[in-house]
Amino acid sequence: MISPGQATLEYMTWTVFCGAAPAILNVVMAYLVRAEGASLHASIGTMTGCILNIILDPFFILPQFLGMGAAGAGLATFLSNCVACIYFFVLLYAKRKSTFVCLNPKMLSFEKSLVLNVCGVGVPAAIQNLLNVTSMTILNNFTAGYGANAVAAMGIAQKINMVPVQVCLGFSQGVMPLISYNYTSGNRKRMKDCIFFTIRLILPVLILATVVFCVLSGGLIALFMDNEGIIAYGSRFLRGFSLSIPFLCMDFLAVGVFQALGRGRSALVFAILRKIVLQVPALFILDRLFPLYGLAYSQFAAELVLGVCGSVMIFRICNEKSR
Repeated sequence: MISPGQATLEYMTWTVFCGAAPAILNVVMAYLVRAEGASLHASIGTMTGCILNIILDPFFILPQFLGMGAAGAGLATFLSNCVACIYFFVLLYAKRKSTFVCLNPKMLSFEKSLVLNVCGVGVPAAIQNLLNVTSMTILNNFTAGYGANAVAAMGIAQKINMVPVQVCLGFSQGVMPLISYNYTSGNRKRMKDCIFFTIRLILPVLILATVVFCVLSGGLIALFMDNEGIIAYGSRFLRGFSLSIPFLCMDFLAVGVFQALGRGRSALVFAILRKIVLQVPALFILDRLFPLYGLAYSQFAAELVLGVCGSVMIFRICNEKSR
């Protein structure tokens, strides 16, 4: 039996040392393809990698097959990202006469305006992702003090909660090109229609997800681990997480609008507010007031504030006059 450190190193060898390039290219090319309106191809490329990863994991990990353990999980991820990249390479080659996306290194430009525009949106987004990882690490460290069952339950609740969160994130990112195109062309009415259509489409789904998670929290946790202690912890954690889901709609959409309009600074402010100003302090306060169970409500405390702020900002942007 290998040590946790050795298992981590084996996994990182494939996912980071060997797999960083295809993992990044996979995401970047999906965004580029989506920016030209080919959302279906972007989804196919991304989902192909995800589905292949699910299929390959058992064959590389389980002892009755290749039995590679953590290294097998990393290898499956690496191969899946490579296949997704190949899909996008083939797609762009087939569309080479009708696409503005160019992967020729000779066309690489460091023109000041291009660099500033990319970094103006990209750097705040990168910081936002870094803060997300940091806050999750802090949450897990808090939970670890309450034992293995609490850690397992928190992990399961987070994974279940990520389903509607990713749906919300997907819609907020998917509508970004439409918002950007209409904003740039001066068609504010159509931009406003796109934003409010997204809200009307996704908000009822998220409210339904909240109700389902609150009512069926115990059964959902039991699907992952048939342990009474973990189910008891996890059901309460999931109820706490679920309360923030509807507010995430306005928060994520506001950040998507900021990025679509090139307002990276506003997106960065929201990221700092979410994690540093609101959620991390809420972890300390709620854990002190309601030991362990208060941790699951820290996200709700942050998203309640940001959801209101996001709504205000969206309405202000929609009512701005064309310049």
